[in-house]
Amino acid sequence: MNAPPVLLLTRPRAQSEAFLARCEARLGREIEHVITPVMRIEALGVPRDLSAETLVLTSSNGVRMLGNRLRGRRVATVGEATAELAGRQGADAICLGATAEDLLTRSDELAPPVLVCRGRHARRDLAADLVARGIEARALTIYDQVETPLTLAGQSLLQGNRPILAPLFSPRSAALLSRAAIAAPITCLALSPAVAAAWTGPGAVKTAETPNAEALCDLVTALI
Repeated sequence: MNAPPVLLLTRPRAQSEAFLARCEARLGREIEHVITPVMRIEALGVPRDLSAETLVLTSSNGVRMLGNRLRGRRVATVGEATAELAGRQGADAICLGATAEDLLTRSDELAPPVLVCRGRHARRDLAADLVARGIEARALTIYDQVETPLTLAGQSLLQGNRPILAPLFSPRSAALLSRAAIAAPITCLALSPAVAAAWTGPGAVKTAETPNAEALCDLVTALI
């Protein structure tokens, strides 16, 4: 009998545990898993002056860095979950799509000037893209996504022979895990086509139907 796949979770621990709980609730049972974050989120500090009509946030990490400084602010986000989290901080938040491309398509809904609060590692310069569309915008880097070494359990799993399902939420996490020594049969479950494109490791790649955690959970529960 073939061994069932093991879920390899590479987000920071709290986020990995939250996603695992979502998948286990869906299945109604525990899932064999290994948590081995490939990066940690490190605050770079937020200046006192956040002068802008609209803040743009592309991930929940930005919301966590700004915290209660979002209260009463107009915020546009990539992703419904990020908008919901900003709203819980008191922001007047609206989601302008599931991807940066969606936000750019709806950029006429942004009230300028715009401040894009971002991580150090980003797939595209969203502020520059907005400027190219005639919208006054600038970028502010407020956190870093620092590479962290795999845990011994993670390394052992990747060097074993058990099949692995690896949900990946960002191009950076896909790129970082791709660098690991991988001998085990692995299937990368990508949040979006951009995440899938960043995977250069072995094995198969499957992409969620829509770029959100719920759709990625659908993939996990279908394949686990």
